[in-house]
Amino acid sequence: MGEIAEMMLDGTLCEGCGVYLDGETVDYPRLCHGCAQDRRKAGRVVEPNGKFYVDGGERKSTPTPKKVICPTCNKRVKAAGLSDHHRDKHEKEV
Repeated sequence: MGEIAEMMLDGTLCEGCGVYLDGETVDYPRLCHGCAQDRRKAGRVVEPNGKFYVDGGERKSTPTPKKVICPTCNKRVKAAGLSDHHRDKHEKEV
């Protein structure tokens, strides 16, 4: 492996752009401020680590709640809130 690649892996240089990061080597890759912003915009988790940043990997997406159709008004509501919807919107109609 080349010297530059080793310096990126041990945290001496930014793993994104290769700029020199002041301080000690920390034996893990780090990011400068600019590369951290770019990775956040790309949807990755970037965690601050002192003066610099560490790439935490892909951002996990949260599943969207399932929706069901209200039998009374045909409106789509979350399954967990169907009873509340029915109570709030339709009990007064009866």
